[in-house]
Amino acid sequence: MPLLAFVPETDIERRILEVQAGRLPADALMLELAAAELCIPSLAKVQDGWRGYAPVLLEQNDIAFVAVFTAAFRQTLAFAPHLLRAPGKAFFLRLPAGYGLVFNPGYDAEMFLPPEGVAMLKQDLARP
Repeated sequence: MPLLAFVPETDIERRILEVQAGRLPADALMLELAAAELCIPSLAKVQDGWRGYAPVLLEQNDIAFVAVFTAAFRQTLAFAPHLLRAPGKAFFLRLPAGYGLVFNPGYDAEMFLPPEGVAMLKQDLARP
C-alpha cells in the first residue's frame, strides 16, 4: 500500500522532517512531542481516566507499535472510530512496557520509536 505524502502543517510536524533529514537530534524531538498535544486513535470510546482506550496496534518485526498522530486530520474514520487528544507526556507515561510508537502511520514521514526508546523516554519524563 503506497504511503500518503506528508506535508507538514504544524511546528512539530516540521520538526519531524528535520529529524528525518538529520538536522535535529531525535532526543530533542521526543521531548517536544512530550510537550505537544497528540491525537491518539482508539478502537473504543475513551472516557475519563482513559477508561475504554483501545489502542490501534501496528506490528513490524514482531513488535507492537501504538499508532499516534500529530494532527487530528491525519487520522481517518477508517483507521479508528475514535480519537483521543492528550498531552504527549501523559500518554507516554501511561504506555505499558513492551510497546513501541509509530507517529503518523500511513504517511511517507511516519516515524517509529521502538519499545527501548519508549522506556528511555519514560525515564526522562519521570524525572523531576
